[in-house]
Amino acid sequence: MKLKNTLTQLLTLLLAAMLVLTACTPAAQPTAEPDTEAVAETEEAAPVDEGMSAADDGVIKIGFIADISGVGYIFSQSQLAGLRIALDELNAVDADGKLIGGGILGQPIEYIVVDAQLKPDVGATLARKLILEDKVDFLLGPTSSAVALAVSEVAKEHKVILALHTSNSDAITGASGHPYVVQVVPNTAIEGRAAAQFAAALPYTQWGFIGPDYAFGRDQYGAFAPRLTEANSAASIVSEQWPKLADRELTPFITALQSTSPEAIFGNLWGDQLVTFVQQATPLGVFDETPFMGLFDTDFMKIIGDDLPEGLPGYARAPFYAIDTEQMATFIEKHLTLTKEYPSDWAIMTYDAVYALKTAAEKAGTTEGDAMAAALDDLTFQSLRGELTIRACDHMANVGEYVGTTAHDPAYPFPILADVQYIPAEETWNSCEEIAKAREGQ
Repeated sequence: MKLKNTLTQLLTLLLAAMLVLTACTPAAQPTAEPDTEAVAETEEAAPVDEGMSAADDGVIKIGFIADISGVGYIFSQSQLAGLRIALDELNAVDADGKLIGGGILGQPIEYIVVDAQLKPDVGATLARKLILEDKVDFLLGPTSSAVALAVSEVAKEHKVILALHTSNSDAITGASGHPYVVQVVPNTAIEGRAAAQFAAALPYTQWGFIGPDYAFGRDQYGAFAPRLTEANSAASIVSEQWPKLADRELTPFITALQSTSPEAIFGNLWGDQLVTFVQQATPLGVFDETPFMGLFDTDFMKIIGDDLPEGLPGYARAPFYAIDTEQMATFIEKHLTLTKEYPSDWAIMTYDAVYALKTAAEKAGTTEGDAMAAALDDLTFQSLRGELTIRACDHMANVGEYVGTTAHDPAYPFPILADVQYIPAEETWNSCEEIAKAREGQ
């Protein structure tokens, strides 16, 4: 295992995160305790009076609930980069200080960053503070689906729009959905079924599984497993392994998988837990004997580097190198300028979430929750991934999943997915009838 190389990749990515933070003053930093004194950031880095509302001071406020502490740190910094680029565009001013970027409803935008620490209760508490004390117009984030479900209930209670770019449990816009939440990330139904369609076409029938034991892991697997056997009647899952999200000693789970002799392994581990899995599985010969199909987002690829074998099947939510739009080309250049790194999936989807909010607000003519909720129904907006539409029945954007196989491309200093296929959301998402049934009794 080229551990030295992996550590070098991690240090490089952390340096890029530091560049994002130093570009934002004051910067959000990981904290051991809930961030009860949220940090406000503006284009001019001016301090914000937390008692003022957008109507009072002529600004739009976004409350960014990030999961900064622990496993969520790298994700949060990528998300922050996407947010910063979007706001740099919208808050652009001319030489006389006149707003020429358009802002939202013609007003400049400020944001407040808080750390939910991957804890649902902390996320809910911070969401209430952002709404009641900081008077934010919108909520953005978090990373964890468990945190997102808790924050979503607060958004519903106070009728404030919550835009989700990374957390993707289908329960958020499904069984627990409501008009004040919107997802621009492929949810677990879309992702799990797309991955299953890809897996079903591979020459393996006996599959093992490993994933984190919380809402995202369970929901995505719940979509993957039945679609796999539906698409390939000979396929079956011979082993399920469920480490906790905080677990870093994964050897017992790996050996348990090996004991059932699967032909291939599917996983939805993410972040540094996925890096740890690769590091611990390699010496055990997993990749010599068993193809592993995982969530191979760009941040993971940067960290793992040459330690990831070529030819593994994988899936991703928004890989920049597979998206050929003029907007994406411009975004890549801006991201390279800001961070000296290529953009992650998380940066791309956070940027798109901001533009979904902008488009909805301008359709509604206000940031008021009920009007925004109505404006989101069947809203079409321009994203880095092309034109997207937000479905009225659940406020799920029609964002599909990307699948391919790992490869090294000389154009990039990290592995990518090659031979990428795009599986549209319309092929895999829950129908509006299924959404309505899931919400019965709410």
